[in-house]
Formats: sequence, structure tokens, C-alpha cells
Amino acid sequence: MTMSTFVGSELGAKLGRLSRVALLSLAVFGTSLAVDAVEQRAEAAGVPEIGKVAVVDMQRILNETAAGKKARKDLETSSLAKQKKLDKRREKLEADQAKIGSLQGDAQQQAAEKLQRDYYELQSMYMTLQQELAEQEGRTLEKMYANCQVLAKELAKDFSLDLVLIRDQSTVLYVGNGVDLTDEVIKRYDKQYK
Repeated sequence: MTMSTFVGSELGAKLGRLSRVALLSLAVFGTSLAVDAVEQRAEAAGVPEIGKVAVVDMQRILNETAAGKKARKDLETSSLAKQKKLDKRREKLEADQAKIGSLQGDAQQQAAEKLQRDYYELQSMYMTLQQELAEQEGRTLEKMYANCQVLAKELAKDFSLDLVLIRDQSTVLYVGNGVDLTDEVIKRYDKQYK
């Protein structure tokens, strides 16, 4: 290897390292410029800074308020009544099915067809009753949620909050002490919405 080749390869290696360092510096500088530009756009768009934040656990409100307990009891009562109606219909179908074995010919065929129609009616009735229960539950949840929104606005004003979030395992991963206002919402809910 000649001296010029040795010097050339050493110089090439140094230039290669220097260009990688320069590219890395440009990338870091470019990233900081991009972040500055985003921050400037947010400021120019009038995006406010968020100060005080609190959370409310809706599941606890549903379970612990008087209105939530009453709603759950009403749903259970309605569900039991609907279940009794279905059970009565199912028992009749089972009794009719037991009778089919004692029939012969056309009478057995007609009884089997009627049993099939009655079975489809039972399935339809079941789906209708399930839908009614879901709608009843949905109306209850909407009403309680709307009431909680009113209370959240009052709490935000009383505690100078900028943001009140629903506490949920999939959306709020951590909550510090003093940030969860669920107990206060429950007290106010029971007082305001009897």
C-alpha cells in the first residue's frame, strides 16, 4: 500500500465520520425547528394551555348514587318480569313438544309445524325483550350522563378546573391525589337529582 492510498483511506474515513456527524446534527436541528413550528402554529391558532384537570369515575356514580341504584333495581325488576314471561312461553313449548310424540300422521305434522312457528315466535319475543331492556338501560345512562355533565360544569367553576375527564381504565392511566372528584359528584348528584 502506498502512502497516498493510506492517507486517502484515512482521510476518506474521517470525511465519512464527519459527514455522518453533520447529517445527525442537521437531523436534530431540523427536528427542533419542526417542534418550534408546531408550537408556533398552536399559539397562532389560539390553542389554550390546559391548567387544572380532574377526573370522574362514571361507573362509581352509576353504582353508588341513589339514582343509579334505583335505575339498576328498576332494570333488574323489568328483566325478571320479562324473563318470567319468556320462561312461561318456553315451558308451554316444552309441554307441546312432549305431546307431539303421542300424535300420529297429519295431526303430528301439524303440531310439529305449529311448534316450529311458536319456537320462532319465542325467539323473536326474546330478541324484542332484550332490545327493550337495552333501550331502557340506554335512556337511563343518557339521563345520568347529562346530569353528570351539569355537575361537571359546576365543579369546574367551583374548583377553577380547565378540564374534567371521565376516568376509565382505557383512557386515563394515572390519577394523582386530589384529582378524582367522583366522591364530590356522588354527593352533589344525590342532593340535586333525587
